[in-house]
Amino acid sequence: MRNQDERRALLTELGRLGDGRGLEIGPLSRPIALRSACDVRYADIFSADVLRSRYLADPDVVGEDIPDIDFPLHDADGVQRSLRDVAARDAPYRWVLASHVIEHVPDLIGWLSDVAALLEDGGALVLAVPDRRYTFDARRPQTTVGQILDAHENGDVRPSLRAVYDHFRSVVSVPAAALWAGRVPTDDDRVHGPDVVADLLERRAHGEYVDAHVWMFTPDVFAEQVAELARLGVVDFVVTRILATSPDELEFYALLERLPRDVSAEQRAAVRSAAPDGLVVAAPDLDPDGIRTVVSAKELRLIRAKRRLFEALRPRRRD
Repeated sequence: MRNQDERRALLTELGRLGDGRGLEIGPLSRPIALRSACDVRYADIFSADVLRSRYLADPDVVGEDIPDIDFPLHDADGVQRSLRDVAARDAPYRWVLASHVIEHVPDLIGWLSDVAALLEDGGALVLAVPDRRYTFDARRPQTTVGQILDAHENGDVRPSLRAVYDHFRSVVSVPAAALWAGRVPTDDDRVHGPDVVADLLERRAHGEYVDAHVWMFTPDVFAEQVAELARLGVVDFVVTRILATSPDELEFYALLERLPRDVSAEQRAAVRSAAPDGLVVAAPDLDPDGIRTVVSAKELRLIRAKRRLFEALRPRRRD
């Protein structure tokens, strides 16, 4: 995983973030799209003041670097609102950016629907997504389109029992470089024992929001599953490009395009039926000296801190 400046340059070029009004979801203290360079709004779980308060004692988050949040998902009463509701004021957007967010959302189809509602026709959804093969998810079973459809039908607003169990029972502590080198995680690499998992399942059973990686992706699987959801007519996106995970890194980058609203059913079907073959390409090496920069300990701590944000969510939602 590249350092923040390299990631910013790559994602800015991929999504043309300097063109038109955009929205970044979940920036916490290290936004990728900067107000000094982009016409950007920020959406996050809480307002900047609440985030700074919650992370006051967290060494991984620099409170003064948290930008003003234009669209907090929780209102003053603590009730969660949908992304499309809170960010509609400045819509439509030319682009939406989310880094290490999509794997957390309980209802993937619902989240993509919210983003599609906010984008202009042909607008871009730009994603940084962890590759399960090279993260703490290396032992996780591959999630399926059927599970994605089931979560949407159930209207999930928090990670499912399946997701919470699979996440915490399988999460391992193995460096990305070791996984790239072929190391196969074993039971000894597990982070949590059965007692911890049982406690988290009990807390979830009592209504607590337990954050987890709900969806597992590799670049090819992501392209295939979004294409299948499009063929089923449940998402209004097509994947136009994926920058594959580079050696010793742990994330890939995806560019999705919002389908036009006014095209005929036949035209939409033709676009949706397009195969994802050839969309996954190698990510460019942005280091002119040919030295690949892997994620630093600080960057990893920040990613984990962003994940902890979701722990504050509760299953109260205003539709």
